[in-house]
Amino acid sequence: MAATGRASVRSVERHGAPPRAAGRSRSVAPHRRPSHSLARPAADNDGDSETVFYTDSCRVRVAVRLRPKNSDDLAHGADFDSCVELQPECKKLRLKKNNWNCESYKFDEVFSENASQKRIYEVVAKPVVESVLEGYNGTVMAYGQTGTGKTYTVGRLGKDDPSERGIMVRALEDILSVMSLETDGVAISFLQLYLESVQDLLAPEKTNIPIVEDPKTGEVSLPGAAIVEIRDLEHVFQLLQIGEMNRHAANTKMNTESSRSHAILIIHIQRSSRAKDESTTSLPNGTGDLFSDSLPPVLKSKLLIVDLAGSERIDKSGSEGHMIEEAKFINLSLTSLGKCINAIAENSPHIPIRDSKLTRILRDSFGGTARTSLIVTIGPSARHFSETSSTIMFGQRAMKIVNTIRIKEEVDYESLYKKVEREVDHLTSEMERQQKLKNSEKMQLERKLRESEASLNDLKVTSAVKIENIEMEKHQLECTVKTLMMDLEKEKGKNNLLSEQIIYLETSLGENKQKQLENISNTNILADKTKSDEKKIRELLRQLEDERSRSASMNDQLSVLQELSDAQSYVQANMTCELEKQLSRTTEEFTSQICSLEEKIAELISEKELVYEELKSTQEKVQQEMRHRQGLEDEILRLKQSLADNCSEESKALCGMVRSGSGLGHVPFMSKSGKSREFLSSQRGNISKIFEEVGLPNVLALLKSEEIEVQIHAVKVVANLAAEDINQEKIVEEGGLDALLSLLETSENTTIHRVTAGAIANLAMNGSNQGLIMNKGGARLLANVAFKTDDPQTLRMVAGALANLCGNEKLHVMLKQDGGIKALLGMFRSGHNEVIAQIARGMANFAKCESRVISQGHRKGRSLLIEEGVLNWMVANSSAFSASTRRHIELAFCHLAQNEDNARDIILTGGIKELIRISRESSRDDTRNLAKKALNSNQAFLEFQ
Repeated sequence: MAATGRASVRSVERHGAPPRAAGRSRSVAPHRRPSHSLARPAADNDGDSETVFYTDSCRVRVAVRLRPKNSDDLAHGADFDSCVELQPECKKLRLKKNNWNCESYKFDEVFSENASQKRIYEVVAKPVVESVLEGYNGTVMAYGQTGTGKTYTVGRLGKDDPSERGIMVRALEDILSVMSLETDGVAISFLQLYLESVQDLLAPEKTNIPIVEDPKTGEVSLPGAAIVEIRDLEHVFQLLQIGEMNRHAANTKMNTESSRSHAILIIHIQRSSRAKDESTTSLPNGTGDLFSDSLPPVLKSKLLIVDLAGSERIDKSGSEGHMIEEAKFINLSLTSLGKCINAIAENSPHIPIRDSKLTRILRDSFGGTARTSLIVTIGPSARHFSETSSTIMFGQRAMKIVNTIRIKEEVDYESLYKKVEREVDHLTSEMERQQKLKNSEKMQLERKLRESEASLNDLKVTSAVKIENIEMEKHQLECTVKTLMMDLEKEKGKNNLLSEQIIYLETSLGENKQKQLENISNTNILADKTKSDEKKIRELLRQLEDERSRSASMNDQLSVLQELSDAQSYVQANMTCELEKQLSRTTEEFTSQICSLEEKIAELISEKELVYEELKSTQEKVQQEMRHRQGLEDEILRLKQSLADNCSEESKALCGMVRSGSGLGHVPFMSKSGKSREFLSSQRGNISKIFEEVGLPNVLALLKSEEIEVQIHAVKVVANLAAEDINQEKIVEEGGLDALLSLLETSENTTIHRVTAGAIANLAMNGSNQGLIMNKGGARLLANVAFKTDDPQTLRMVAGALANLCGNEKLHVMLKQDGGIKALLGMFRSGHNEVIAQIARGMANFAKCESRVISQGHRKGRSLLIEEGVLNWMVANSSAFSASTRRHIELAFCHLAQNEDNARDIILTGGIKELIRISRESSRDDTRNLAKKALNSNQAFLEFQ
């Protein structure tokens, strides 16, 4: 989110009215007496957004909860010796010192020993949660003597029994039920204050986290603490369970599971201000115009849920050794908190905030800007009268404190930027789609035009062939008719000749008959001749009939041929006419299509000219971007030149880029000299400057540069960005993980291998990224690098990445199959202390997660570490390294010993002796206790003790 200059900050003061929902109007009530505040916020912000504050006054609400009698109370006769008498209907309690001396105290709420967890949450914490959802900061805190039920009230998970859930789980459940995943965000940090040192319960390797106060706003922050975005209630259970496992606890006479640290759950909430118009219409001085309609405002708030460690007396708790030191720090911090509350309640000019880190963290909760609810827990036994009385007086003084609560509303420039960016991408893709569509239509029209021209040519050729065939058939018919006419003429000539012969014979017959009459005498002579003549006449008549029938047949054939010739002439004429009409219609259609195509071509030409102009302007923009990119590359080369003199410190500086949770940070180096800190500060400043000017996509694009130096420095920038949780998701979404894995696979440069492994180690700190890294073959690539290189710094980065992956029990089988465990163990050959420290940390992570899965019944059988020969290595090298490395090896030993299926291997390899040594000589109490627990819980180990 970028902004030019500093934005103004306006404050709207409201007093005397309770907080309202974002959609209601805010009225101005009479001014109340200002209270002392642990925090004095400034009227300015960081300059990245325009902010408006709405403030209100609210007293600290205090409730009392009485613990039921336990077995210890009953054993000491507590049935007849109770010092507390409750009056819940009057919200009072009576504290009896003896039968004739008692005092009465009134609180905001009094809970008996039968009060349910749900009722306590709804009365004590739910109003604060609702206020936090409206934009106010809030605090819910439990205070009381050890063993009175503070952790049960606040931190009980109740995963199996929902009625047992404490305030932490119920608050997160309510918050998740009303949040919108599209516009809102919820994240948590889980910390403990142990021996006056702030430690991260979600990332135990983060210790001594600093407390920073913003000089402009007065807000308290804890930079370096892990901030994890939550997705659902199951994720909440998982994170809280991890935090509870890492919290320090011990067994005392007063409590079998006594908390030895103050636990602080910080819930960060960011919500969009949906009803901005309604909420600002009634504000005075025209403050409704502070935000434009086009700029979406957001409400940022946080909720602190604090489970304080119980105050105790050494003689009653029976603390010894290290536990006395713990009790001393617990009592000192609670005493400092009580002094601050007394000073605020009495309007003292001086408030001793800086006497304890606890009071610095809670400076907004008492007299500050947060809505605060306090629940004090007490026991019924008169044996602890003084502790109960001190707890009640603490609550009474806290009720006198008035906080000035405040809503902080900001303009969400980041969301606006993302929205504009999405709109630009959409318009760009739409323009490209329209261009592709126009090109496609143009190609289709050109193809149709070519097809139409080809069809027209084919039709012309076909018509010419048909006409030629008809002409040939006509010519053949004419020849046939001519031949038949000639044959007919010949037959007619033959008929005429026969007719003449018949006439001549009839004439001759008449003459012969006349001669017969005249010459009767010659009758006999002529009789024969007459018979022969008659015979000839009959033959001639028969021939005549035959010729006549043939003539008739020829006439029939001639008529048929004439009819056929007429029909062919008619058909030919009709076909010729039809073809001419069809050709004319086709010609007209093609002419119209050609005209239409010519018009479309003209339109396309005009559109082409417009597209050409747009393309030309786009090319100019691209050239400007190229010049800008070249300038950035020159800047990177100049930065590279400035870093060349610090080549010897480069590897350790990279460690500074990586979060300590990845196993790559080196705290002693970071505090070794001021020169190193100045170097890291200048390097981070340069990288921040590059990122702001270039942007993440352009930085990732530089990973594909042909210049090896540009690649190296681009990877360093990505490694720096990956060290922050907020950047990891962006890097993965933009394809940064794929680019890093590709670079790790294809590059042969040792420096690239080292820095790329460091970036992957940072990304591997996020549980959602671990599965992606494994599925994309990240463990296999890291193992290949480990086998190919002897550079200790590269091996340290690779070992740190693999150690982070070992902390996810779902990936253990895949990690073994891809050679990750074997590679981790093989890096021992380097002999470098920091590499070996990472190896030991990875084995401890692996063994701890594996032990947890086996104890929950999700897996059985021999450990995968033992199958890879890790146990032999640990037995041979358990006491050969530094204290931190030995501590990780000892933890791995203890967790492996929890699995009964590993007992035989531990005994055969001699690991049982090392386990016994750890139970007696380990420098840490928790490690010794864990080893003793493993030895006592396994029958096979008892024989060797």
